[in-house]
Amino acid sequence: MRRLRVVALMLTGAVVLACGQDDSTHSYRQTVLQKRVQRDMRMREKESVVPPGRRDAFRGLDFYKVDRTYRYVVPLRQSPSPDTVMVAESTGGLRPQVQVGHVTVPLPDGPTRLIVFRGEGEEQRGRLWIPFADSTNGRTTYEGGRYVDLKPVGTDTDSVVVDFNRAYNPTCAYNPEFACPLPPPENRIDAPVPAGERRPMFRGGPAS
Repeated sequence: MRRLRVVALMLTGAVVLACGQDDSTHSYRQTVLQKRVQRDMRMREKESVVPPGRRDAFRGLDFYKVDRTYRYVVPLRQSPSPDTVMVAESTGGLRPQVQVGHVTVPLPDGPTRLIVFRGEGEEQRGRLWIPFADSTNGRTTYEGGRYVDLKPVGTDTDSVVVDFNRAYNPTCAYNPEFACPLPPPENRIDAPVPAGERRPMFRGGPAS
């Protein structure tokens, strides 16, 4: 099992440094690993989304190895007039999301078109994100899919970074009482995306 606990993450960074990788690759890898450490630590805090009754059984976050194959810079094809659509939630409800456009990501198994959303009321923050599902769901990743946030490239371009190494589980993966938007049918990928956060694990087995 490729379980990345806080100590393991730090040791991995040291090994990478010793291997003498070029600065850009090392810097990218270190940045991703640092974010993973920070997220793992947040999950262990008193304010964590992990229910108090399950916190002692929480075994830490688990991730795929960092692989730049799954980091892409692609154009964001914005819709002329973004539509507010109702997206199904994990608890059976619906949540409004602004569909702002789409990206086409050149995954190893072929180009894949994914719908890009911005949460209702988040215009000032400008958070763009993609809820997606792939063939790893229910096996090595959370059965309800994962999320990936998009990062704009500069200010004079419509390109964005889609980095699946930074894909993360929705809150309901750790606490089913939370209502989380589910990936729409358009964002269901037939191929595996072995990058980012894996299925949460608790003592006694994976989270349900």
